[in-house]
Amino acid sequence: MWSLCKAVIVLILSIVLIKWLKAKDPPPIFNIYRRPNKWYFFKYLIFRLAYALRKYSNSGRSVKQGSAQGYGMKFRATIADLDRLQPLEKNAPLAVDAVFFTGASKEGYYLCVNVARRQNNTVNSFWLLKIPNVGLLVSPKYPDSTLKGEPNAFSTEGMTIEPIEPMKKWKISYDGKMKFQNDKEERMIPVSWELEWTSDLPHFDFDTDLSPATVARAIAREPWSKSYFENFKKRHQTHHEQMGYIKGTIKIEGYGEHDLKLNSMRDHSYARERDWTLMHRYGLHNVTVEDGTKFMVGILSMPVLLSEFEIGYLYSPEGQVHSVESCDLNLYEHGEHGVPPLDYAFTFKAAGKTYLVHCEVLESPDVYIGIDWECRIIERMCRFHVNGKQGWGFAEWQYRRYEGCPNKNK
Repeated sequence: MWSLCKAVIVLILSIVLIKWLKAKDPPPIFNIYRRPNKWYFFKYLIFRLAYALRKYSNSGRSVKQGSAQGYGMKFRATIADLDRLQPLEKNAPLAVDAVFFTGASKEGYYLCVNVARRQNNTVNSFWLLKIPNVGLLVSPKYPDSTLKGEPNAFSTEGMTIEPIEPMKKWKISYDGKMKFQNDKEERMIPVSWELEWTSDLPHFDFDTDLSPATVARAIAREPWSKSYFENFKKRHQTHHEQMGYIKGTIKIEGYGEHDLKLNSMRDHSYARERDWTLMHRYGLHNVTVEDGTKFMVGILSMPVLLSEFEIGYLYSPEGQVHSVESCDLNLYEHGEHGVPPLDYAFTFKAAGKTYLVHCEVLESPDVYIGIDWECRIIERMCRFHVNGKQGWGFAEWQYRRYEGCPNKNK
């Protein structure tokens, strides 16, 4: 009798195994967003183990330039090396060194400034300013962002961003003109400011501080091969973010002076290659809540590497930083065809707590990046409600664009 039972069990397990091995991979949603297949659980465990071993084996070691960085290993040994103007690598036409600042307040003031250094003194840069009872002002060449920069500086056409003290203080200066976003005559108005960005909070390093679970989930969805992991090495980007404050005075001719105190998020990215043609889209949210909680959370889709990647971090009111453990914002359910929602909600989890985020978009200026305008970024100035509490900040949504630059041949 026992022999018969064993034979039946073996037969059942054999049938299950055969069916499992023959199971086809589920098709990607919109032919973009890959879904877990039969190997997902094993790949997840393998990567979690490899990630933990890599991080452990490199703890305490000195960082050597040119060694393999990211995914648990630091790129720079010191904060001073990490948070300064970085040299653009030679023979790398798509190299980048970029700084980005946003600021918002409960009273409805919004500021966004970006300078991304590229080769041949070219920059991708734009600046946006919303003042209550004045309106939304944009940089002179808006919606274009391809400008001429100054050598060895985050500086272009009157805009200068300077590191003063690593991870503590930056200076943001502007003396030039801006225009109202919806002014068809594009009348230029003199605008100037001297702003100071400061922080006493720890920075969040995407090389070492992301949740291992979110990284493993994203990689386990993808088909593995030697070329796949070589792509990771080739396209590695060092990126860190930090919350702080922007303070200073803005002068707008005809509209007086305005004192600003904004809750701010800044980031600094550099890489041998930043190729916007490879980025399908993303939706990122940086938010300050009235109880002092601050966070950045969202989903990124770069199909050549990660078709769906949950990223983010949260600062508690006490200033402790935690990585985002999960986020249920499915991009394919929100504006996949180029029209992002203006009123939507999602949840994320950090430090063992679930946060319900409701986003209401107030302004959504589009900016185009690249010679061919291959990237469309929407800097959405928003009000938020987070677990019933008021919040404010930005929701930056990005789309790959294929239509080309309308002014290229003029």
